[in-house]
Amino acid sequence: MRLLLGFLILLRSTDTAILGQAIASPNNNIGVYSTHRSTLAFEESPEAPKRLPKQRAGYLYPVLSWGPNNQVAGLKEVLALGRILQRTVILHDILNHYDEQQAALVGGQPVQGQALTMPFDLVFNFNHIARHQSVVSQKEMFDAGWDGILDAVLHFEDEFLVQIKNALVLNVSDTGATYIKFPYFNCTEGEIEALGKAIQQYEYVGVIAYEHIVQGAGHGVKLYLTGNSCHDEFLQVTAQLTKSDQVVQLAAAFREQMLMNKSYIAVHIRPYPDKCLYVWRHPDAVNDETKLKEMCKNPRLINVFVGQTLHNMKKRKLRGLFVMSYPSIRDRITEMYRAAGVKPIFFDEDDLEEAVGYRSVSLLGMVEEEIALGADVFIGTSYSSITGIISQERYARGIWPGRTIAFSKTSFHVAPHKDKPVS
Repeated sequence: MRLLLGFLILLRSTDTAILGQAIASPNNNIGVYSTHRSTLAFEESPEAPKRLPKQRAGYLYPVLSWGPNNQVAGLKEVLALGRILQRTVILHDILNHYDEQQAALVGGQPVQGQALTMPFDLVFNFNHIARHQSVVSQKEMFDAGWDGILDAVLHFEDEFLVQIKNALVLNVSDTGATYIKFPYFNCTEGEIEALGKAIQQYEYVGVIAYEHIVQGAGHGVKLYLTGNSCHDEFLQVTAQLTKSDQVVQLAAAFREQMLMNKSYIAVHIRPYPDKCLYVWRHPDAVNDETKLKEMCKNPRLINVFVGQTLHNMKKRKLRGLFVMSYPSIRDRITEMYRAAGVKPIFFDEDDLEEAVGYRSVSLLGMVEEEIALGADVFIGTSYSSITGIISQERYARGIWPGRTIAFSKTSFHVAPHKDKPVS
């Protein structure tokens, strides 16, 4: 069944949709968006009536690492730091998955019609975050005359210095910049004061960060107030960094047409690391324990995901099954679920191309995350940045934590079986 996504985008307007909203509590209609926030473990700062002004202290430029969701986690860390240091954060495009970046280059030069990045405002609602925090787009800065040269680069670990390449791809340079290292940063008051003084004289400061400002930002951040200012501001940012209207509309259309607005479970199946995908594509390898151990850090995921999915569907009386996974293993996943009597539903690249005019695994994942946000129950894969981001967003929308869990018993050394909540 094809989605009439382009038609829906023309017809539907969501100027006030979803932003700052929550999913109803377990006692109400789970999975249905509410027009009011449900109770959170923290109080979200109120939305300003208009965009917040630039800060006088200067700017922070996020220098982000690895895949799209790792970048999003790092971005939220820099946004949290910007709030604490009272600096304006420069928001820029999100780099596509490295496979897409390689496909978009020939001899180091971009291929016509291929994109290295996803525009920030295609993925996220810039106007919404700008009413909660002082931010500015990179384009606005260039249009205003900024030459794209950083005065200083703040970093926390030498092995991450190579990530400055991602700033260079975005036409931002560290030429002549002073490098400032904080090897032991736990966001204490004294450390924050020292960091602020160290960068005080620099107007444009690049920040190379991934799980350096907030522990576990990409995978297992604590979803409750801890008293650590960076961590707690990170939770606030999570509530305010919402997906764009277009992504929200795509997800809403998918729920309506493919899931028929019925109750559903969303699962994220992530063989880890990437070489583990070989096992999923070759059924004979599943019985080779040596190969499983060699290629996978979660080798038993392939043996447990169907049973645990069906258990939660039966327990919650859910009718639909939405699956997030690499396109290359979707046929295998479909075969395994169908053998158990259930039909998985995927968001396809064909549907995305119909809506936005091109194919992109990176953008596909962003829409999938929004679909997973609206699920009655979400089951993710441990140590996955995608699962981590979805869990954070579900928490920020006030979804009962017991309906956001992870597949358990996925390694060879396991504790007794129990649905594992995502921390």
